[in-house]
Amino acid sequence: MATPIAPTPELHGQAAIDFFTYLETRPKATEEEKKRIKENAEKLKKCLTFKF
Repeated sequence: MATPIAPTPELHGQAAIDFFTYLETRPKATEEEKKRIKENAEKLKKCLTFKF
């Protein structure tokens, strides 16, 4: 039987401020990275087949 997953804790105060500051300042993916990710996603889609 699967182990239940605990709920994600809420962020309050400085932890919430730090989290949103990180989201605003984190490095964005370059065009090269986006292209690589898209190509790999297409390869993965071709490998996956679901028959129900």
